[in-house]
Amino acid sequence: MHPICSRFLPLAILAVTGLAAAGWSAYATVRPTVVPALDAMPLQGPWPERISASGLIEGDGNDTIIGVPEAALVSEVAVRIGQRVAAGDLLFRLDDRLVRADLTVAEAEVAIAQADAATAVAEISRLDSLPRSEDAIPAAAQVAVAEAQLRLARTRRVRLENLGDRGIDSEREDARLAEAVAKAEVGSAEAALAHISLPAWSQDLELARRRQAIALARIAAAQARADAVRVRLSRLAVRSPRAATVIASEVMVGSLATPGDRNLVVLADLDRLMVRIEIDESQAWKLQPGLPGQGWLRGARTRPVELRYERIEPRAAARRAILGKPGERLDGRAVQALYHLVDPPVHLRPGLLMEIDLAAAHKPER
Repeated sequence: MHPICSRFLPLAILAVTGLAAAGWSAYATVRPTVVPALDAMPLQGPWPERISASGLIEGDGNDTIIGVPEAALVSEVAVRIGQRVAAGDLLFRLDDRLVRADLTVAEAEVAIAQADAATAVAEISRLDSLPRSEDAIPAAAQVAVAEAQLRLARTRRVRLENLGDRGIDSEREDARLAEAVAKAEVGSAEAALAHISLPAWSQDLELARRRQAIALARIAAAQARADAVRVRLSRLAVRSPRAATVIASEVMVGSLATPGDRNLVVLADLDRLMVRIEIDESQAWKLQPGLPGQGWLRGARTRPVELRYERIEPRAAARRAILGKPGERLDGRAVQALYHLVDPPVHLRPGLLMEIDLAAAHKPER
């Protein structure tokens, strides 16, 4: 073969192959595609105009997420998932040993303040009862004894003075001194009797009343502290706010529960199931209150469930991506409508996704 032919023959073959491939690709893009006919049309509602959407089943449209008032260890769990609870039933209890110790101290402070108040009341009662006749009796007896001793000392002095030169001067002096002492004792006893016969001093009464007021204020403050500790203690026993069913629970004995935990215990009323429907903003103009609807689970299109209108949320929100990832959102806005499931089958439960058809309004509402 000629050298020139052997050199350019591969290039010619590549060029012809490329032209053939380009021609086939161009033909494939413009030739008509045959679409196979559907064996069965998807289930749709019996309305000429419809709003198609999807929604999540909820318990009565308002799940109750139980929180805790403060961070503490869980000491007791009283419920399990699927259990029905009544209003006021214990769900779980937080460690309350420190709070019980605070309550003991607060109750002791109340007792001390009450004792101080009782002492102040007794003091006021004693001062108000002055003068008392029973206190004057022994004082009067002391006066009589002092007067008798004075008479005895005076008689001895007079007898010694009447002896004249036969008496001893030292004995006369002792008698005079004994008489003076007896006279002073009489004066002291009479002063004590006069003091006992007087009413209470007004300043003493005022001081006692002030002590009583302070004691009463301390009682009120201590009682308030004790009541606050009791309230805190009662809050550590987390109870159900309503009759419902426990649909989720992550609380365990020994685990740390903190404010903001959203999956400690979740309650819902499963006797009245709702579906929260997200209607895209492009179809929101068709939505009106009271529209009838139907819903069905994916894979159960032959078993539609009647939906009864409940309410439309007044605020549009970002569309949710139902992928199980918290906080994930889709582009665009959506209006949420809540519908009640009429006579739902037993296999429906919160968290399942439903396909929804609503009867659309022919004219937008003004």
